[in-house]
Amino acid sequence: MKPKNLLSQLSELETTLNNFSFEELSADEATRLKISFEAFKTHLEKRIWGEDIPLNQDSKSESIKEKEQLQKAQEMLISTVSHEIRTPLSGIIGFADLLKEGELSEDQLHQVNAIQTASNSLMDIINELLEYSKLSAGLENFEMLDFNFFSIIQDVVYLCNTLMLGKDVKLEVDIDRNIPENLIGDPSKLSQILLNLLGNSIKFVEEGEIMLKIKLLRQGKEKVVLDFIVTDTGIGISKEDLEHIFGSFKQANQQTFFKYGGAGLGLNIVKQIVDKLNGDIKVESRLGVGTTFKFKLPYTTGSITAISKSKPTEISSEDVKGMRILVFEDNELNQRLIERRLNSWGCKTYITENPVYGLNLLETNAIDIVLMDLRMPIMSGFEVTEKIRKSTKKEVAEIPIIALTADFTFDDKNECENYGINDFILKPFSPEELLSKLVKNRNEPQTNYNFSASSDDNQVDQTVSDSSFNLNSVLEDCMGELEMLEELIGLYKRNALEFIGNVKMKLQDGDAEGVAFAAHKIKCGLKMMQTMELFSIVEQLNTTAKTTKDIKHMQFLLNRFVQEYPKAEKMIDEELRRLNKNRNE
Repeated sequence: MKPKNLLSQLSELETTLNNFSFEELSADEATRLKISFEAFKTHLEKRIWGEDIPLNQDSKSESIKEKEQLQKAQEMLISTVSHEIRTPLSGIIGFADLLKEGELSEDQLHQVNAIQTASNSLMDIINELLEYSKLSAGLENFEMLDFNFFSIIQDVVYLCNTLMLGKDVKLEVDIDRNIPENLIGDPSKLSQILLNLLGNSIKFVEEGEIMLKIKLLRQGKEKVVLDFIVTDTGIGISKEDLEHIFGSFKQANQQTFFKYGGAGLGLNIVKQIVDKLNGDIKVESRLGVGTTFKFKLPYTTGSITAISKSKPTEISSEDVKGMRILVFEDNELNQRLIERRLNSWGCKTYITENPVYGLNLLETNAIDIVLMDLRMPIMSGFEVTEKIRKSTKKEVAEIPIIALTADFTFDDKNECENYGINDFILKPFSPEELLSKLVKNRNEPQTNYNFSASSDDNQVDQTVSDSSFNLNSVLEDCMGELEMLEELIGLYKRNALEFIGNVKMKLQDGDAEGVAFAAHKIKCGLKMMQTMELFSIVEQLNTTAKTTKDIKHMQFLLNRFVQEYPKAEKMIDEELRRLNKNRNE
């Protein structure tokens, strides 16, 4: 057969295979078939036209290329699917938030809380998937900051102790005191690694011990290498399962998955972070005996910079009343949610998914601000923004634009700057965050902001003294039943501990939105129990998370909460004893 005839038949075969792969195979199977066929065709063409390339070498090269393409396709799939899930999920969380503001029966409130709990759990998994894809694609941000090493470890241990409530588990810590107090590196990544490893130990140890040992392995003039060892007496891992324990989407075994759940990405993320920090990690384990993780990380010696204090901005819906807002959004659920929210604040709202219609609205109507979904089907948010910035009308070209997105990468950040987008909000966003962004970006001078007249310290010190504190009104709400009051107090205490642990973790991840959500959730209980000093601190924390997003100031406020909470707890316990005594007299 002549070479040209052979190649012609190969082209026909390629068409047949494409149809077959589209109708009969999965995406991965079709990709592998296509890559294999192209490798065979390319090799045959080179043979026909006289290019002598050894088959084994070519096959090995194509095999590597195939794996790289499959891995890239997998990462793209994870990122895309996670993004698509976040969009409707943000709507569910938002509408549940709106429902809670209405008049609900006790049963309805319980159901809405269940919806929020399930939605937030799903969002945690999606965020983990996105972090995995960002790490794999090299998009994760790694910082070099001065930090107090012993303070970070103390915070991690404190959080772990809150996670062990109700368990017969003891956490021991052994830290080499020769380790320099001040280091330069990424403290949030160190916290993330330790919380993941210690969190796994807490999960898999029902009764026993967990040990965190940290020692100074090497020390130079400016560099140190630290050795971390996390040991537990948990269920252990079999030798066979250890081989893929750091793999993606891997659980030790099926029984572990059904009992403990999880996406199987935690340890893969830990390994990727350790590798990117120029460290290494190993694991040893015996089934039924326990597990030991060992990892080493290099750091530079440094000094702690002074903590800056900034006054949070107090805002309310009155600050946006009457604002004319144009929203570009293609998701119907999000359209309804944001329209209801803006209308409830007294805004004049225009919502469209049609870029041409929206651009015409801008040219013919006075608009104060634009909310722009970055990923729309007809024209992307970047393209619409480009047309707005090129308008011949100055008031249109200079209008503030806030991007709405379920996922925000470094590329997106650069694109926003290049196209002239002023700010962004990550979906799902809370009402407080949207309100804050609108106020921050409106075309008015910042002097119109409603700053608090008091300093931070003065606000925090506005407290109810012991002598004036009582729970009489709360007891009345409980219809005079002390048992119900005691139940509420128990719930209050659990919520406070969960709040401390949750906010610590969100701050370590730099998640200001998560901090605001946690603060918003606990405020009602603090006010109901009349612990006004804690309420004041949380109010400031919520406002800071929604405006300045100053992590150091939020950490300062959380530390104040931790310091003041035992006083509030003692005050409540003494008041409960007083009420019990009065009932028995």
